[in-house]
Amino acid sequence: MQRIAQVLINITTKNINKAFSYSIPEHLDYVDAGWRVLVPFGNRKLEGFVIAIIIEEDSSSIELKPIIDILDNDRWFDEHMMNTARWISEYYLCNLVDAMRLFIPGKSGVKSVVAYSIEMEVDTEKALVALSAKYPEYSQVLSYIEMHSPILSVKLEKKFGPSVLKAIRYLVRNKIIFAESIAKRMGTHRYKTVISLLMDAKTAREQISKLANRPAQCRLLQYLIDHGQLASDELKKSNTSHDTVKKLVQDGLIKLEKVQVLRDSYADICKAKNDISLTIEQQQALEKIMLKMKAKEFQSFLLHGITGSGKTQVYIEAVAAARQKNRQAIVLVPEIALTSQIVSRFKARFGNDVVVMHSKLSTGERYDAWQRLRSRQAGIVIGARSAIFAPASDLGIIIMDEEHEFTYKQEETPRYHTRQVAITRATLSGAVVIMGSATPAIETYFQTQMGQHTLLLMSKRIANANLPEVTIVDMREELRKKRRNVISLSLQELLQETISRGEQAIILLNRRGYATFVMCRECGHIARCKHCDISLVYHSVGKKLKCHYCQCIETVPDICPECNSRYIRFFGTGTQKLQEEIVTLFPHIRVVRMDQDTTGGRMAYDRILEAFAKGEYDLLLGTQMVAKGHDVKNVTAVGIIAADSILNLPDFRAAERVYALLTQAAGRAGRGDKAGKVVVQTYNPEHYAVQAGANQDYQSFYEAEIVYRKALCYPPYGQIIKLTVQAKEESMARSQADQIIKELRSLMAESKTVEIIGPFPAPIAKVNDIFRMNMIIKAKDLASVRTHITSMGLTIRPDVMIDVEPVSIM
Repeated sequence: MQRIAQVLINITTKNINKAFSYSIPEHLDYVDAGWRVLVPFGNRKLEGFVIAIIIEEDSSSIELKPIIDILDNDRWFDEHMMNTARWISEYYLCNLVDAMRLFIPGKSGVKSVVAYSIEMEVDTEKALVALSAKYPEYSQVLSYIEMHSPILSVKLEKKFGPSVLKAIRYLVRNKIIFAESIAKRMGTHRYKTVISLLMDAKTAREQISKLANRPAQCRLLQYLIDHGQLASDELKKSNTSHDTVKKLVQDGLIKLEKVQVLRDSYADICKAKNDISLTIEQQQALEKIMLKMKAKEFQSFLLHGITGSGKTQVYIEAVAAARQKNRQAIVLVPEIALTSQIVSRFKARFGNDVVVMHSKLSTGERYDAWQRLRSRQAGIVIGARSAIFAPASDLGIIIMDEEHEFTYKQEETPRYHTRQVAITRATLSGAVVIMGSATPAIETYFQTQMGQHTLLLMSKRIANANLPEVTIVDMREELRKKRRNVISLSLQELLQETISRGEQAIILLNRRGYATFVMCRECGHIARCKHCDISLVYHSVGKKLKCHYCQCIETVPDICPECNSRYIRFFGTGTQKLQEEIVTLFPHIRVVRMDQDTTGGRMAYDRILEAFAKGEYDLLLGTQMVAKGHDVKNVTAVGIIAADSILNLPDFRAAERVYALLTQAAGRAGRGDKAGKVVVQTYNPEHYAVQAGANQDYQSFYEAEIVYRKALCYPPYGQIIKLTVQAKEESMARSQADQIIKELRSLMAESKTVEIIGPFPAPIAKVNDIFRMNMIIKAKDLASVRTHITSMGLTIRPDVMIDVEPVSIM
């Protein structure tokens, strides 16, 4: 009898969509479904996920490669995680291994690297003699490999420089050395050596008196009496030598031990704990949540609270109830920029029970957070969308703050939506889901009206603070009055008043860079990316043109490449240019900018927001990340530039995006005891999304928007799948898309509820030299559509991207 493991190989190759069989060695006979293992695959050693075990009674005729090793001390995937992964695979039409990879910090537990060793039959001495006569530098490389075999290629490059690759190729070609694949573990614990006393403080003081003629040893013993322990990497700081430590260890006075270091960039973030009295609306919301939590029944809630109504405090109290029952919690935020603010609130209440998880953290930090949750050392995880895959074995509550945000949708395979995954995980666990927002997604609010979620309404701000006063500025009128500044007169006056009172302001412009495009005024030529079908954006820092899709950089031309004219001009306004204009208008104002150009480093968001909250800056300027969730009491003014620019996009959710952005940005003003004012600059002041956003009137916006959705059978009245065919040649992309559309129409000819649109070029028709053709499938129910897409083999085609329920059809 032989136990055989069915293993999915953790590689991103789309067309390998099956499990491979491996024998389980006797010493690993405990391995079962859910374990991560190291297996041979071709000439490499790769990570694999065991999804099933088969018992083979007659194993004499079966020759299988064995599992090499396990990657963890226990199985990684519990039944709950496996079922969630299977649901993601079926619902979002992706490979099961792609869904399972979501549950791995860093997406892989091992990395396959190349190492070099000397061939067994090679006489090294003879080889060195021969090489020294012909290629003396090659003999040095061979000697080094002999001393450090097996050695990674990166270490050889570090020692000898890039030219070593030529020597390596020669040695491999002549069969003097050979290359092999070595699996390097990605997620491992970090340890440090700690020095501590082997006796109590009284005995240690007695030893100090005996060692009066050894001052260094006395100093170390006294330090340990005062501080308890000393890390070995701090010896120099404490003026202690290694010899001193060695001598005291030999004398049996101190000990060395390795302790795990928890990597945590948020370790020092914590607010002082405040006793907060809940409002009547907060108490009413919590009562309904508690009923379901006590019964351990799944229920989803929409917490529809206006900006400043105290939704975060409801989250904290609900999580506290879950932790009292020893159940774990996942708290999700839409942007990494919002993490620190909510972490500080939760840590003030729960201390070290909180871990943080998002993509800006190192793999090591995410691994440590993962392990603390798995071992139940922590019970609350806070993070962006990837935190939904945290290993909470007894999940009691999931919270989605700002649930309407489109950043909850993953834009690479598998293209899941966090909201759907959260509901699936909560259903499997008997947990509650709280989706909080002042501007709920149209689908979420519609489902609430249909009874799928329970509505919790919070219509008042904390301490009955008033919503900000909003002024809509028609920029067409500004132009008629010969005012051509990006900042209207109304906004200039508001900023002047605000700063003179020692208060702060936020300005939102959802375009980064200096100018949105560069054009020749003589012939109309626009500087475009050579690799993407999009104009380049000018960035004043470094004076460069940059593509925001493929990240390629070009120099700004002095003359037009088409007509040789020198009339090159910058058009449009980005955040960099707006910052310059503000400083010109208000020379003494302290401005800080927050966009993707200024927040590239780890914790960059937090440093900017912390400095702004402390009052080090008067004005925070940035893209949409400045509009979400920030609670700075001294902010009394908000300016929104080009509020309606999104309305020009060919996307059915454009109005919803405008409404949410206006409402959320306006909600940053007047959150303390000072009144807030907002200026909204627009070229479409009559649009229902602009009017409703300025008035923070969700109901009027919903009633207007839902009419259009129903007429066009867009969500929530219909479901969508977007298919994108990619090819290096435009003609190939089109012909492949035509073929797919033809087959789909044939398969679904009988269906009266399915509409197939396309193919048509994607709005950005070329990205990174790859042409893209889109197809849209609309249906009342996608079940039959999924079946046909799978039967056509589209799920394993590397040239086809499948996006189920996309947030954008662009």
